[in-house]
Amino acid sequence: MKKYAVFSCLGLGDGLIALVLSNNLRKSGGEVTTFHPFLSGLQAWFPHLPICPFPSVDALAQFDAFFVIYEKSLWMKSILEHCEKHYPLRTIVLNPIATNNRDYPYWENGKFEGRRTFVDNLVVFCERELGFQGATKENGIVIPEGILAKRCLKRVILHPTSSRPGKDWPQEKFLKVAEVLKSQGYEPLFVLSAEERKVWDLTQIDAPVINDLESLAELVCTSGCMIGNDSGIGHLASCLGVPTVTVCRSYQTAQFWRPAWAEGRICAPHAWIPNMKGLRLRDQYWKKWVRASQVLKNFHDLLA
Repeated sequence: MKKYAVFSCLGLGDGLIALVLSNNLRKSGGEVTTFHPFLSGLQAWFPHLPICPFPSVDALAQFDAFFVIYEKSLWMKSILEHCEKHYPLRTIVLNPIATNNRDYPYWENGKFEGRRTFVDNLVVFCERELGFQGATKENGIVIPEGILAKRCLKRVILHPTSSRPGKDWPQEKFLKVAEVLKSQGYEPLFVLSAEERKVWDLTQIDAPVINDLESLAELVCTSGCMIGNDSGIGHLASCLGVPTVTVCRSYQTAQFWRPAWAEGRICAPHAWIPNMKGLRLRDQYWKKWVRASQVLKNFHDLLA
């Protein structure tokens, strides 16, 4: 049995997407280890796919092939340089770039297309480049026994932050969405990290303390819907079968990075707003042009 190593980028969503590749490698008969800095906190939800923190380079000799999802981090640079130097014929690097520009490094290995989601691109890669028949977009997640999915259908998870402030829809608009949802009989619940809680007025919102990834996964899994920025929690909700409304700066970028498992909707500025070089109005003012009413309409359309 061949042993594969899959190296994910650092984010939660990145790890959940990388597990699509890992799951297909496992289904092909391989033994797969996925390396990610913290996703091992959800190991109980991935019983068939070992997830480990980043290894030392000395631990790599046991693997027959390496799949590296490229990013410009110091850790990834170290792993990539080691694999390409010592195992060049066993190393495949995939660049998750949301563009059809083929000049980016490693584009030719995966031939990813911006009009497909990252998840769907991985499925095509498994079929076309690895020769797997019946490749799946499933990432191997299994809801643990005793947890009833969508048990609280009226609960709506609101995730108002992301990895970068430039991706965050304004607080006041999330508060407006929560206010309207509450008036309509829903139970809006904000998900915030310990640091994020310091910059929110917790007297205005319902935001439980979440201590670990498993608690987060259970909270999301038992909810009826999720509304948030382009972030890992949207991918977590989607792969658990929870419908999502994702607020993004650009429809084009969202085509690649959107949650790709459960049904979902994207809210972004209209494409007719000028965004040519030297006049990036859409990029600069996207938060203004995505309205709370637009998000709420997508929410209701999604659940209709």
